[in-house]
Amino acid sequence: MNSKSNLFLPISVLVFRILAILVLFSLSRVHFYFSNLDFFDNISFQEFTKILQGGIRFDIVSILYLNLPFILIYIFPGNHLNGKKFRLFTDILFFTTNAIGLLANCIDGVYYQFNLRRSIFSSLVELQDINNLSGLLLSFLTRYWTVWAVWIFFLVGIWLIIIFLKPSRSFKSKHTQFDFAFISVFFIVGGLRGGDLYHSTRPLGLNHAGEYVQQPHHTALVFNTPFTIFKTLGGNQTKKLVFFRNEIDLEKAFSPIHFFDSTNNFIPYNVVVIIIESYSEEASGVVNKDNISGGFTPFLDSLRQKSFYSENSFANGKKSIEALPAIWCGLPSFKQPFVLSSFSTNQTNSLPGILKTKGYHTSFFHGAPNGSMGFQSFANLVGIDHYFGKTEYANESDSDGIWGIWDEPFLQFFGKKLDQFPQPFFSTVFTLSSHDPFKIPSHLNGKFKKGPHPIYETLSYTDYALKRFFESIKNKPWFKNTMFVITADHTSSHATLPAFSNNVGRFKVPIFIYFPEQLKPTKTEKNIQQIDIFPSLMALLKVEKPFLAFGKNIFDSGGNDYAINFFENYQWHSGKYVMLFDGEKPQGLFNFAKDALLQNDLSEREPKKLEEMQFQAKGFLQQYQNRLIENRLTVK
Repeated sequence: MNSKSNLFLPISVLVFRILAILVLFSLSRVHFYFSNLDFFDNISFQEFTKILQGGIRFDIVSILYLNLPFILIYIFPGNHLNGKKFRLFTDILFFTTNAIGLLANCIDGVYYQFNLRRSIFSSLVELQDINNLSGLLLSFLTRYWTVWAVWIFFLVGIWLIIIFLKPSRSFKSKHTQFDFAFISVFFIVGGLRGGDLYHSTRPLGLNHAGEYVQQPHHTALVFNTPFTIFKTLGGNQTKKLVFFRNEIDLEKAFSPIHFFDSTNNFIPYNVVVIIIESYSEEASGVVNKDNISGGFTPFLDSLRQKSFYSENSFANGKKSIEALPAIWCGLPSFKQPFVLSSFSTNQTNSLPGILKTKGYHTSFFHGAPNGSMGFQSFANLVGIDHYFGKTEYANESDSDGIWGIWDEPFLQFFGKKLDQFPQPFFSTVFTLSSHDPFKIPSHLNGKFKKGPHPIYETLSYTDYALKRFFESIKNKPWFKNTMFVITADHTSSHATLPAFSNNVGRFKVPIFIYFPEQLKPTKTEKNIQQIDIFPSLMALLKVEKPFLAFGKNIFDSGGNDYAINFFENYQWHSGKYVMLFDGEKPQGLFNFAKDALLQNDLSEREPKKLEEMQFQAKGFLQQYQNRLIENRLTVK
């Protein structure tokens, strides 16, 4: 066993050991699959191959996390690996960390059938609350002996890796050692991020598994258990709420189930959703008429006044990644973005998913590098079949050099693609030019007026790009049969007026539906929020079946006029009032229509209104939080 044929340079030992562990992790994924065949019986060979390929990406991240101390020891310059005791220490370290990681995978091979998701950090925390834990573990050991048998197989594999891959000596040149250490750190950082080093691409997260599957619950095959534990480590532990002790009282307070007339005749209108980066009401001349030069989006302002809209319309989050779950699925984000939470792979009802079952062609457009912000993964999970990003645009000369393709050429590309799609179609486009560092194409310098912050000039550029987009499609035969929804992902963080930098103003974004063939220009007094888009479009399309969404139908003459978002406190809007709620008790009540700066707390003067809003908000939060935990975000 100690022959020279089994001895390698430290760099070779490091690389080959990591690759060998990668093979064992892939084998553990196969074990997980065969242990839960009843849950994954509808996976095609092509999808399973894609799952295995995607799984390698997640395995690399976990293996690097598990072996980080071992790796750092091996790349640290010096002759420390020559000592026998130090080599024994590194071997024990390598064996222990990888044995624990593979054990977690093996246990989840059985535990999945009870939990229906890979274990997360909170799963470990919950163990401390179990009575007779030792007895349950002993029962598990005897009832599911195959888990331990498979684990022993992996232990033998780790032992063989250590025996056959031993370092012979350290590098002779310290200069080479330092170079190797520097280069290794670069690749380690890239590996821990999941292989992406784009500034616009987030590190690999739970939501990225959607790129490799056709159904949300199949993401459990892409993951490995150490990854899901690492990614939820230290996160907010979501607990069930018990404001209401029984379902009857809870349903009275709030219900997310939407029932429509089963005798409806579904109308297959085309649906186009346009999401504008950082488009705050502060830039709009409709709402902010007098304060900032009459607004910076003249075309959108004119379109809005031909649409169904409100001057009290709100985003449900403050990040781009919070917009798509809100708009497509009627799911808000609060303390943590939905797509970054451990619930991101829950099954959901969605606008594109329902329309896909109706025969719609579904697509999403975003001019950033493919995979940016995890949009592609989430789009795939909710029923988007066709993704068009920077790769599909395929013309680097139209790139801004930072975020992606300029809005004007990308929206022209979007319009041409729409003209090629079969009807009915559902499509969403997400702009990007109104983003720091707020540049516009050089040939358009001086064309747009400047405001108190550079973002206003870029929003004017996007407004111009949208004007050209609508001009290019207005005579297409499908145009009159198409509903257009125009909104923003969130407000800008560069508010210049007090009314747009307080708790209410920082969420005020335009939301309007332009469909002149069916909707008369209407200014409603209702609050409109992003999570209302899904149920409202379902009403216009006359959907026949029930579905789940936490927003409301804005065309319903009855019902509660509510909106919700989160900034330090939950903010529950009802009519012209907003209640700040810390999750247990109210923190203030304000009439934001009369008191734009939120300076006059009405809690003591209007206790009945406060009690009514608190009742509704508690019902909403309990329904939302408990359904997240229980994976009950659908109506089947």
